[in-house]
Amino acid sequence: MHGGGNCRGSMQTAKLEPACIRICVPVPPLLFSAEVKLTRAIPVLTLLFALHGAFLPAGLAATPASRGPEGKKTAKTPPGSEIFGKPTVLDFQVLLVETNLQSLRDRPRDYTRAIVVVNGITNREVGVKLKGAAGSFRPVDDRPALTLNFDKWIQNQRVFGLRRLHLNNSVQDESRMNEYIASELFRSAGVPTPRVAWATVRINDRQLGLYVLKEAYETEFLKIYFGSAKGNLYEGGFVKDIGRDMVKESGDGPDDCSDVLALQAATLEKDSTNRWTKLQKLMDVELFANYAALSVMLADWDGYALNRNNYRLYFRPGDGRAVMIPHGMDQLFQRSDMEMDSYWNGSLAWSLFDTPQGRKLYEERCQQVFTNVFKLDHITNMIAQATVVLKEADPLVARYAKDLTDRIERRHRNLRRDPMLKPPTPATTNTVPAK
Repeated sequence: MHGGGNCRGSMQTAKLEPACIRICVPVPPLLFSAEVKLTRAIPVLTLLFALHGAFLPAGLAATPASRGPEGKKTAKTPPGSEIFGKPTVLDFQVLLVETNLQSLRDRPRDYTRAIVVVNGITNREVGVKLKGAAGSFRPVDDRPALTLNFDKWIQNQRVFGLRRLHLNNSVQDESRMNEYIASELFRSAGVPTPRVAWATVRINDRQLGLYVLKEAYETEFLKIYFGSAKGNLYEGGFVKDIGRDMVKESGDGPDDCSDVLALQAATLEKDSTNRWTKLQKLMDVELFANYAALSVMLADWDGYALNRNNYRLYFRPGDGRAVMIPHGMDQLFQRSDMEMDSYWNGSLAWSLFDTPQGRKLYEERCQQVFTNVFKLDHITNMIAQATVVLKEADPLVARYAKDLTDRIERRHRNLRRDPMLKPPTPATTNTVPAK
């Protein structure tokens, strides 16, 4: 996305090296899907967002809206639906000359130029850089995670209508399915979350194996959920809470972090009634409660609520309220006994749920999300369907999928016994025995 900045000052622009140039053909039409098992086809898919009305906050749309000739809203298929509508594996080859390879060795976080071939279709002058934090970062000569920016140097160049994509090496999730499951469930609970597919990846002729493919926090993503990308979007940083150090990635709002600082100040309000009032005004508390409830069910110990990590914060341009967007969900279901009444590390979580109104809201949403979203049969069916596709690219996925299914079943059993999720005990009527 363009026009971003950060609260600490501007980042330096990387020195760019030229790459060899090939003819660019726009949107690749070929992909692998669950129904064609690695056979090339041109499916026409409709993105299915399983959004439950009980969780859908005002203003949140599953698909962007456009207006017809009479001014009425008409449905519009979101960009990327061809690859995110069902389990799909694509083929990516990233071609780098030695100069650009060296650039990624020396400055891995800066874009360099590359040729990117997607399912046989060549895209020239693509920006490529390495991504990943402490646990997942790998150098370019290893098995790196990559960010691909298709219109970095060629304006309006897109792949499946998307300008930017992430290729995650998934070194902390051998099943390659945690991100996929979490994305589906969060979106089912109305929480804006990037969509997920998969890809086999090569750098030049070096095979890197199966990757998780994710859409970026781009204009297209924001318009799908909010109808506009004009609000400020912030990156949280590595194990950092909201505050002045947040990096503004995009948005037409203030560049002085005043929106974040106002929200931070509200979390520090000592009077719980005033705190609830201020937080309600500055953030979508209902949507945040959905996010927090599902985070604990997923045992997402490395997310914002439990670890102040892996998140984005978007201030909706319509009402200015903040919305939490989850990120980096590759370490799930590792703690099957995690209780719903958890210890919150993120300031938005502990300050909100420490108020009587926030506590009540959280408990209500825990019950609703567990009943309507965290459905064991649905989750295991997702895994089974994805396994059929992924094992063709990596046969070991089937074994890891079985392990993941076992962990999810244990997690679900423990949640059924959780005091916050157990149905209330039926009231008994005391009767006086007849004399």
